[in-house]
Amino acid sequence: MSAEERRSQIEALLREHKELDVSYIVNSFDVSSVTIRNDLIYLERNGIVERKFGKVVLKMDFPSFSIFDPHTIKELDAKEKIGKHAARLINDNESILLYTGSTTLQIARFFPKDKHAIVVTNSLSIANELRKESLAKIIFLGGNLNIETGSTYGIGAIKQLEYYNIDKLFLAVDGISASGGITNDQPFETDINNAMINKAKEVIVVADHTKIGVDRFVKLQSLDKVDRLITTSKADAEELKRISALGVKIDIV
Repeated sequence: MSAEERRSQIEALLREHKELDVSYIVNSFDVSSVTIRNDLIYLERNGIVERKFGKVVLKMDFPSFSIFDPHTIKELDAKEKIGKHAARLINDNESILLYTGSTTLQIARFFPKDKHAIVVTNSLSIANELRKESLAKIIFLGGNLNIETGSTYGIGAIKQLEYYNIDKLFLAVDGISASGGITNDQPFETDINNAMINKAKEVIVVADHTKIGVDRFVKLQSLDKVDRLITTSKADAEELKRISALGVKIDIV
């Protein structure tokens, strides 16, 4: 039996029973517990199940608006670590701004379920993820829609943002370096990036190790606008020292 067939059968079992012990699933297939664990991780990443201690539960079905396919997200394990850590920085009753990106999507996935925060976002995928289980009040920024990223930008989104006071911005970038600051590849989203940065009391950049020491096409801001960087342990240590020397607090996960 192929992995695809086995995962399909596991999903069918869960759709029938809604909740199963992991041991039951292991005993139902002639494979190791490690293999079943990987199958369940795959199903969880695809939004089909939720893993709990010793059991797995079928998640409610929601229409999918996500353009981020778990199969194609680069460095997904690293981004999940960043997302989990970032989510722990969110406090009750804070106003949070999540800019679109596959890394900020992980913050939405691991958003603390007991926090009554207000979350502002320009990402369809993030808004859809948050509405599943979190207690967050979601505010979606209108404006022009970027079909490629499933996110909004432009004067409409910026004007709406002017009404809000933001405690923390979690910003995904395409590059961050001591010499080049924070950069991205989307020139038409520069204005909304800068509007978000200027509205937030605390700017937190989330970037895996592949973005560290990298300068991309458009410069957004120098690092004096960044309060904290969350990255992974594979990041270039010397570059992190240079970034830290400019006053940026660095969390390595």
